[in-house]
Amino acid sequence: FQGAANGFARLLVSNLLPNHINSQCILELIDPIFRGTSNLIRRDGSLEEAFPNEGSFCVTALVAYDLLTATSLLKKKITKEKYDKYIIIVKPLIEYLKSKDENHGIISNHLATAACALMKWNKLTQDSSVLKKYKKIFNRILSHQSTEGWYQEYEGADPGYQSLCTYYLADLYQMTKDQHL
Repeated sequence: FQGAANGFARLLVSNLLPNHINSQCILELIDPIFRGTSNLIRRDGSLEEAFPNEGSFCVTALVAYDLLTATSLLKKKITKEKYDKYIIIVKPLIEYLKSKDENHGIISNHLATAACALMKWNKLTQDSSVLKKYKKIFNRILSHQSTEGWYQEYEGADPGYQSLCTYYLADLYQMTKDQHL
């Protein structure tokens, strides 16, 4: 559902909603997605993918990314109180990403998602405490890029995940203009 908040926000700010859909209705759909997410966050700030209490780095990063993207896009369309509430909801996810790591393989699309979420957090909140972790993840991604250009997914290349990784790295480039990307 958090991906839907991201998608709805993109449609809304780009004026791409079908004519029969009221933009206020879309804003009213996004709010419960944020509220519902706050009910899913574990005490350590993580979310689950498949198993109870697993602390999924990937899913936590993905949800943080989607909610921060929606928040960023909607900033001019929502009240400051709602904006602040959305930021408060995402904060535990960011704290989890700062303190944990994904160690079961080099999965570049997961790492790129986390790096992008951390940078979005920095841009939205001016919280520079995420930059050390961002740089660590960013360097890890680049250090596992092949000489052919693809990014490592577990033990090699994967065209599907390469597309996803490139999506997040492109968004990251839009925020940072880092020439290494």
